[in-house]
Amino acid sequence: MKKRLLYVFAVSGLIAFAASGCSNKNIDTAKVRAAFQTLSGEGRQYLDQGLTAIDQSNYVAAVRPLRTLAYKVKLDKTQRDLLEDTITKAEAKAASQK
Repeated sequence: MKKRLLYVFAVSGLIAFAASGCSNKNIDTAKVRAAFQTLSGEGRQYLDQGLTAIDQSNYVAAVRPLRTLAYKVKLDKTQRDLLEDTITKAEAKAASQK
């Protein structure tokens, strides 16, 4: 029982560490724009809204359009990973902004 409990705490700690964006906290909007060059239409609008808000350091306003983009547009694995990382970093900065 103790081993199982220890295992659960270790795994949840690793997940929390990874989810907190343990690497670089800066958001490279140029890299995100480069990864989504083929995006058009409504998806492009959501991306532009989110990245413009990040460029203006308005992280609270950036989260919603980026989440909408992740939900509504079909993305490949690389794009999805980059977008999720960007959302995680924006949420962390938004939390410290409040």
